[in-house]
Amino acid sequence: MPDIDAFAGLQLVGLVAFALSGAAVAVRAGMDWLGIVVLATITSIGGGTIRDLLIGGGVGWVAEPWPIWVALGTSVVVIAISHWSPQHEPDSLRVVLVADAAGLAVFTVLGTTLALSAGVERDVAVLLGVVSGVGGGVVRDVLAGQRPLVLVGQVYALTAIAGAVLFVALDAADLDRDLARWSAVAVTFVLRVLAIRFDWTLPRPGSAERA
Repeated sequence: MPDIDAFAGLQLVGLVAFALSGAAVAVRAGMDWLGIVVLATITSIGGGTIRDLLIGGGVGWVAEPWPIWVALGTSVVVIAISHWSPQHEPDSLRVVLVADAAGLAVFTVLGTTLALSAGVERDVAVLLGVVSGVGGGVVRDVLAGQRPLVLVGQVYALTAIAGAVLFVALDAADLDRDLARWSAVAVTFVLRVLAIRFDWTLPRPGSAERA
């Protein structure tokens, strides 16, 4: 039971973080209230849905719809803040990036955990963890009419890969699974925040010649 509780707690953190980033992006894009709710929901469950479809065995939120309610509740809070207290800037770029970093870290590790539990090979579990982490954000950015963060050069997917590989390594070493999860989440989040803070980017073809 403690393991299940800890897993659900971690999932809740990720859902709120991704829903917040989706709702904030929708506000920045000038969407109406329905658009905010839709983008928050899709961002929070998108990556997990893709992962579940790839693993097989059913989509998690269909059987247990509480993640939908978490996303809806978060979007309502963002709508209320943006409407009655706009000075708090719920749609600021910092809010979007930090919330997205938290969601990326949590869902990368959760996706890797579920993949391992489904019996897939460790390298495939890493891939599914990354898909779980970046999938919702990609769908969010496409619907908002902006280039997905994972494709614009700044270190993003690499942080998810690092977190997934770390979790798989710690799990293979028989470290306590909760400790392994939180350690991998922390490393992924810190790496992503550092990438944002110092603008770490991947090289682009021809960038040296253009410089």
